[in-house]
Amino acid sequence: MEKKIDKASETWLSSQKKTTYWAYKTHIKRFVQFTGQMGDEILADRKKDKEFRWEAKLLEFKTWLMEEQGLNSNSAASTAQAIRGFFAFHRVPLVFQRRETRKLNEHVRKTEDYRFSLEDLRKMDEVADLQERYVLRAGKSFGLRAGDFLRLTRGDLEPYIKNEPPISIGTYKTQKEGVAAYPFIDTDAQLVVRLMLEKMEREGRTKQTDRILEFKKELQLSRVLRRLVERAGVDVGTKRVRFHCLRKFLCDHLSSHMSESKWKQVVGKKISEGAYISPDELRKDYARTMEETTFTRKAGDDVQKIAKLEALKLFAKASGYTDEDIGKIRMRRRNVSTDEEIEEIERILAEKKQKEDACTNGKGCQQMVNEADLAKFLGEGWKWVATLQSGKIVIDR
Repeated sequence: MEKKIDKASETWLSSQKKTTYWAYKTHIKRFVQFTGQMGDEILADRKKDKEFRWEAKLLEFKTWLMEEQGLNSNSAASTAQAIRGFFAFHRVPLVFQRRETRKLNEHVRKTEDYRFSLEDLRKMDEVADLQERYVLRAGKSFGLRAGDFLRLTRGDLEPYIKNEPPISIGTYKTQKEGVAAYPFIDTDAQLVVRLMLEKMEREGRTKQTDRILEFKKELQLSRVLRRLVERAGVDVGTKRVRFHCLRKFLCDHLSSHMSESKWKQVVGKKISEGAYISPDELRKDYARTMEETTFTRKAGDDVQKIAKLEALKLFAKASGYTDEDIGKIRMRRRNVSTDEEIEEIERILAEKKQKEDACTNGKGCQQMVNEADLAKFLGEGWKWVATLQSGKIVIDR
């Protein structure tokens, strides 16, 4: 029978954020299973420990997680660090030597993140739809973690969108470290943010608290990037593509133009209070970075192209085409550019209009003909529909 969570464990868990509560609950249950003691008992024993037994036990716990529970080294290290936090929370911290700390933290990464180049992102952008463009452009513009990026709302971006890039959106509280980020909207992101806000308006999502993206899971952001990589034909080899790659792309470039305390402040990483710099000061350095991180040069041409595509999609839907019909245009080939997609939608709309203009007899495009004339009409592209009792034949274009 599973033991209930004791008071010491529950007190620690209650101090965690909602996003980590359940993960940490799993961690403490595993530690209780490994030690055979409840949290209250562990703390009582720790207070009497003069021989650093619990430091050694935590290292043994990490090994047990990998060998007996099947966790990879990364997950085992994260779990062990969480349990170390349990002791620190109750003011009986574990004290490790430097070599022990390295052993506790070490993990073997099986896969390495792909490092996007600006040309990679440009190719991916060319084959993206509006929502995918927002993920790509705003993702590399803000450099936020996936969870923080998904929480962005209309009210976070709309008040500033008409300003001159790079546009500061002010202080944005991050979840993981609970520190403030000071993100900027670059020239690439400004265009798609404007179009996403217009799209939200059409959909009736006008509240300032409405999220820009309605994705349920952070994983969906990485899936968007993987689809774009596939469509654009970007060769990533054995490297991993995930949303975090956009954060790394921005951080790498920011670090070339800013001190560590500055670029960490932009993307929301912890810095000392004395290292705080005003957003106005950060903007100057970010503007220099934008020369290396943006591919939009003629903003007017770019926004008109994307806006035209979205307008054509709306018109196609009004003409009876579904999202699935429009999506098939992009699925016919892996690498379909925005210009080609515009051209294809214009073509099918023109064909539909031509067909409707030609259909002046009968019901819609149908008409009745004599059997003797059937061969002639079939040769012109008409199709047989039905033969009536009168002998007349219904054909359709």
